[in-house]
Amino acid sequence: MTERLYYENAYLWEFDGTVKRTREGKKPGTREIALDRSAFYPTSGGQPFDTGRMVFDGGEAEVTGVEADRDGEVWHTVSRAIPEGTAVHGLIDGKRRTDHMEQHGGEHMLAGAVWEKLQGTTIGLHLGPEDSTIDVELPGERTHLTEEEIRMLEDTVNERIRLDAPIRCWFPAAEELASLPLRKAPTVSEHVRIVAMGDFEMVACGGTHPSSTGRIGMIKILSVTPARGKARIAFVCGGRAAALFQKYMRCADKAGAALSCPVDKLSRTASELKSRLAEAERTANRYATKELLEKFRQAESTEDVKGITLSAVTAEETDARAVSAAVSEYIGDKGKILLLAVGEKLTFARSADVKADMAELIRRVGRGGGRPDLAGGAGIPECVNVARKILKTEMK
Repeated sequence: MTERLYYENAYLWEFDGTVKRTREGKKPGTREIALDRSAFYPTSGGQPFDTGRMVFDGGEAEVTGVEADRDGEVWHTVSRAIPEGTAVHGLIDGKRRTDHMEQHGGEHMLAGAVWEKLQGTTIGLHLGPEDSTIDVELPGERTHLTEEEIRMLEDTVNERIRLDAPIRCWFPAAEELASLPLRKAPTVSEHVRIVAMGDFEMVACGGTHPSSTGRIGMIKILSVTPARGKARIAFVCGGRAAALFQKYMRCADKAGAALSCPVDKLSRTASELKSRLAEAERTANRYATKELLEKFRQAESTEDVKGITLSAVTAEETDARAVSAAVSEYIGDKGKILLLAVGEKLTFARSADVKADMAELIRRVGRGGGRPDLAGGAGIPECVNVARKILKTEMK
């Protein structure tokens, strides 16, 4: 088994080791090496692997992946071959590791708060490149949280973060393990590693964690959504949370300046603007509908098809809702056929008492389909004149 140095010191960014074994990498052009000792964390428990470099006599190699096999050997995917027996100096990407520890530490505290306050059991963790998620099984098969519950969880975790309580990781003996008040039972029976945060969180975990809760920084819950019958809580911690707040503040400041209102009035101002915009759109659509109806009536002819009023119209692009309203109102009267081209969009419609198949007609002159009384499609404006000639010939 590889000696895992991060168990003793999660902030160990450099170490020395020796290559024990090598093998072909899973990706073309890569090799995999196992060391006698390593500070690189392998993907496990929802926490991604570390990256970094291996420096040795004769060169260096990038470490682009780390995984552990069933025998406890840690394999490092490297960008070039390193012979067995070579002494290497490992360099961990500390920024990536620190980020993962902040997210992982925050996850522990969030899961503990969910258990304590809501009796929810965390059954899955995923640390993504932008945010992290836990899947929670809640009493009564709930898949959502209220705004008050989300605020309560955030406040609980952030208060505990500010306590800067120590985080302790150790391998207890069997007797001690049996007596510990764990949040949930370990998933392994041997080499059980325990993580305790202050007096409010204790659970089995093999990952890397900050040395105290204060180093997690803060937590922000982003969303709670249903996922396979569970509640999926998305969150960010530490540097990610700080960056998110900076982004939100920049956006809020710019929006406030654009709307000439303070940030705390943005919601009300945006709501008022949305309401006024909706009313303006309704007014504009009423005018557009009225103008279209006037065009339909000005283009009416009773000479083309005996006993039927036919209107063939081409119009400029306009709001689709206005077009729909005008067409519906026009064919609400008896004895009407409308052949309409708005740009390259065709609408052929008829009154309920007229015997003509608009869907079949639109397919003969353009592309589209629909019902016998109302069809839509695409074609050039000239299509309405072609359709008009067809009706004039076939409906005499």
